[in-house]
Amino acid sequence: MTQFDPDKKDKTELGINLGAAYASGDLTNSDDGAGIGLGIGLHLRKALDHIFSARVDLNFASYKNSLESASTETKTTWLGADLMGVITLNNFKIDKGEKKTNVYMGVGPGLNSFKVEATPPGIDDGRRYEDVDSKLGVHAAFVGGLAFKVGSNMSFGIEHKVYVPVGDRADLLDGVKLVSGGGSFSQSNDIGHFTNLSLNFHLGKDDMVEPLFWVSPLTVMYKDLAEVKARPKLDLTDTDGDGVIDMLDQEKDTPSGAPVDTRGIAMDSDGDGLADHEDKEPYSAPGYDIDREGVAQIPPPATLTEEDVIRIGKAQGWDAASKMAPGLADWFLPIVHFNFDRYDIKDTEVSKLYQVAMVMQKNPSIRVVAHGHTDKVASNTYNNVLSYNRAAAAIDHIVGKFGVDRSRFVLNWGGEDSSLIDSSGRNMINRRVEFRVATNEAEMGRPEGPNAGKGGSFSGNRDAGY
Repeated sequence: MTQFDPDKKDKTELGINLGAAYASGDLTNSDDGAGIGLGIGLHLRKALDHIFSARVDLNFASYKNSLESASTETKTTWLGADLMGVITLNNFKIDKGEKKTNVYMGVGPGLNSFKVEATPPGIDDGRRYEDVDSKLGVHAAFVGGLAFKVGSNMSFGIEHKVYVPVGDRADLLDGVKLVSGGGSFSQSNDIGHFTNLSLNFHLGKDDMVEPLFWVSPLTVMYKDLAEVKARPKLDLTDTDGDGVIDMLDQEKDTPSGAPVDTRGIAMDSDGDGLADHEDKEPYSAPGYDIDREGVAQIPPPATLTEEDVIRIGKAQGWDAASKMAPGLADWFLPIVHFNFDRYDIKDTEVSKLYQVAMVMQKNPSIRVVAHGHTDKVASNTYNNVLSYNRAAAAIDHIVGKFGVDRSRFVLNWGGEDSSLIDSSGRNMINRRVEFRVATNEAEMGRPEGPNAGKGGSFSGNRDAGY
C-alpha cells in the first residue's frame, strides 16, 4: 500500500460497469412488470477533495417490454452521457488511515439519445405502443453505490443508477403510453434503471497517491502527530561545552576552547589534517607539505642578482645604457579633459595626472610630451593660446603636486587643428591634453595673442622651481 503523501497528486478512477438495465413506467403499472436487459458503462471519477469528486459516465442499455395479456412488445436502445457531482458519505466519519470501503451518492445532468421499436405498433389493452425515433434529449442522473478496495490500484463495487428523462419524450422510454377512457393519453413519466457491478482501476504515475475519496481527511493529521511523537525529547546537554548540544554534536569530546563547525566537529580551516586548535598555522598555503606543527614547507623564492638581470637583458638584446627601452614610446598615457573655455584642472581628472606622475617617477629616464588641444568654437588664435594654457596647467599640476622636474616635460600645443571628433561646436572630447613619451619633440613657446580661457589659482612646489 502506497503511503499517503498530501504533497503529491492523486490518481483518477476508471470504472467499467456491467449489469441489468430496465425501465419503470407505464408497463410496470401492470402485474407483468418490465423486461430486464443488458447495460454497459464506463466512468471516470476525479477527487476534488476527500469528500467531493466529479464523475463522467457513458452508458449503453438495451431491453424489451411486453405484457403477457397483450401481443405487442417494445425494444428500447439507450445511449447516455452524465456529469455528476459525487459525495463520499463515509468520509464524513472522521477516522484515520486508508479506507477499505467507499459509500457514495451522486447527482447531475445528462444527455441521451434513445429509440424504441414497437412490434407491432398500435393500441392494445388500453395502452398505445409506438415507435420512437432517436433524438437528443436531456435527463437527470442519480447514482448510489458501495465499493471495496482490493489493492492500491483497484476496487470493485455494486451500484444503482437512475435516469429521469425530461421534456416531451419523458413518457416514451418504454414506448408505451396509457390511454384514458376518452381516448386521450395520460402522462406517466418513465424512469431508466441500471443496476451494475463495477470494476475500478486507479490511473496515474507510480509516485502518485490513490484517489482522495479512499483516504480519511484526518490521515495527514495522524501522520504529522505520529512524526512528532517519534521525535526524541529535547535535551540541551552540551558535554564538551562547544556550543552544540549533544543531540546534534557529532564530536562530543572536543577539547575545551577548540573552534567547531555547526556539527560540533573541531574545525580544520586549511584542510591539512590538523585541527585548528592543534595547528600552528591554521591557514597554510594549499599544495605544500606541512610539518608536525601544521606549518607549510614552502621553498624559498628564487632571487636574481643585478649581474643576473644584466646578463639576461644582454641576452635579450637590451642596452643598459639606453635611456628608453624599445617600445616605451608606445606606452598609453591618460588624456585629461577640460570644461568649456577653461584650463584649470577638473577634480575628475586629478587621478589621471597622478597616473602620469607615477609613471615618470618609476621611470626617471623618460621625458613626457604634454600636448594641448581645444574644440572649434573660438578663433584659431584664441584656441592656440587656450591649448597652450591647458598643457601648461597640466604640467604645473604634476610638477607642483608630485615633485616631477619641469625639465622632463615638453610642452606642445595644437589649438583646434587636431580634433578627435569632427565637430564645429562645443565638444569635451576635443578639449584635452594628451600625454606621450617624448622622442625628439621640442618645447613650443607661447603663441601670440591675448590670454585665453579661465583658470584657477595655483601654488607651486618651491623645490621644483615654482
